[in-house]
Amino acid sequence: MYKTTQKANRLTSLAFCAALALSACSNPLRQESTPEPALSPTRTPVSQQEQIARAQSTPTTPPPAAAGATSETEPKQPTPTAAIRMRYAACSTVKPAVGRVEPNLASDGGQIVYVTTDNNIMLTDPTGRKITPITSDAFVSESRQAGRIYQFPTFSNDGRFIAFVSLSASEGFSGITNTVHVAPVSGGMITDLYSTSEWNIPYVDWSPDSNQVAFLTISPRSGAIRVVGRSGGDISIFDTGSPTYWHWRADSAAMVTHLGGRATTQGLANVSVIEAKGSVKGEQTIIEALPGAFQSPHWSPDGRHVLFVAYTNNQDELVLADASGKPVCALESVEDSAYFAWSPDGQRVAILDTAPSPQGILAPAALTVYDLAAGTSEVVHEEASMFFWSPDGNKLAVYSIVFDANLTPLGDGAGKLGAPLAQTRSPALRIEIVDVNTGAKIKVADTYPSRQFIRYFPYFDQYSRTITPWSPDGRRLVLASISPARETADIAVATLNAAGTGVDLNRIAAGTIAFWSPR
Repeated sequence: MYKTTQKANRLTSLAFCAALALSACSNPLRQESTPEPALSPTRTPVSQQEQIARAQSTPTTPPPAAAGATSETEPKQPTPTAAIRMRYAACSTVKPAVGRVEPNLASDGGQIVYVTTDNNIMLTDPTGRKITPITSDAFVSESRQAGRIYQFPTFSNDGRFIAFVSLSASEGFSGITNTVHVAPVSGGMITDLYSTSEWNIPYVDWSPDSNQVAFLTISPRSGAIRVVGRSGGDISIFDTGSPTYWHWRADSAAMVTHLGGRATTQGLANVSVIEAKGSVKGEQTIIEALPGAFQSPHWSPDGRHVLFVAYTNNQDELVLADASGKPVCALESVEDSAYFAWSPDGQRVAILDTAPSPQGILAPAALTVYDLAAGTSEVVHEEASMFFWSPDGNKLAVYSIVFDANLTPLGDGAGKLGAPLAQTRSPALRIEIVDVNTGAKIKVADTYPSRQFIRYFPYFDQYSRTITPWSPDGRRLVLASISPARETADIAVATLNAAGTGVDLNRIAAGTIAFWSPR
């Protein structure tokens, strides 16, 4: 009843939902002299019921092979088996035996990677005083119609390397070349792993052992999961389809993939388990249950279970399955689309059931946390649009949309707050820390996010598998905020006070996005 009531209330007020403004997306190398707020109101999204009706009444054909495909051989996608016509028992009744993983919290503050306002990649310590340049040659020349920018920085799991993507355009802007790079965090030689002028590369991901880099190449009609060793070498294509999502198992010997969207779409929608031998693809097994409305599947931290949405009897359910993909129980039925993540200790699952707004962020919805061992659940936030687990699994960084907000002034790096900022009627991004044990909420900041950061919103569940705003000791958050009055974007660190009742906020650098190392 609660979920139905909340859904009705949310749909009534979706005029206040915020979405991404795409005015700068036609040319990713376009220079913006003044950073702009990236949130704007949107219309009511299409409900899942209407999506199902449209999909069933309007058959579509599988996407054709991508134009201009590379010379690498792309494997044929296996055909999924028929859907299981059954409802699964509730996990609150089954109480599955999920393994606990003891979080390996770091004793120090780790490092922060950020993209500068001139599109280079830098590393810094939490104070902003020790800076290591990773790149220094980014530029945009509108007169020459040429440029180079860097984006999507991602730490390896051991914290020793950074993978990232460059976009380069030669004189006359005749086309854009995407290249995947790896560099040591100490600085030094950059290794080019893969380069293409035919595909876009919006996501890079490390295997848990930090030896392999997986990345997504997409065109308007197809996508591919490509895997290569950290030092380069042969590249394997693990699977193809569109849309394309995956997650590595903890031992780096397999990944679970979701390709082709929902089962109600005519095509090759499926969830698979693919074995991996380094960067070489092994056996692929199609999971029998057909996929429902979700994006990224998620292995449990101990690698014994996997989460995905199964479509059965015209109903979507978020299921907890065993390592082979056989459903064990259902956490909840899904009304719109499920965005979810295991806690790092493997004991809880956080879930948003909401609709993706057209070309933008997720519509605000209740964020529910399931305690798998206790068989209980609790709503910890009423109107969340994105979240990230803390390393200890006890807190969530929750992002929501607010109106008539007073933007939070950032400190100057020496503990001195900036001048109070004027109230804005434009949508702002509120960042909060939620203690899942007590339900206590701490407001971190009301900010204007950069366009670079907003790109992560529609796919935050996939990105949350490989990036984090949390420091490895779980005491701090890193964030970026645009200041229209100062015509810049700043990186700031929020540090929980000793009592855990508030945060100290300090600016450490100028930049548009930032993430923390896992170690």
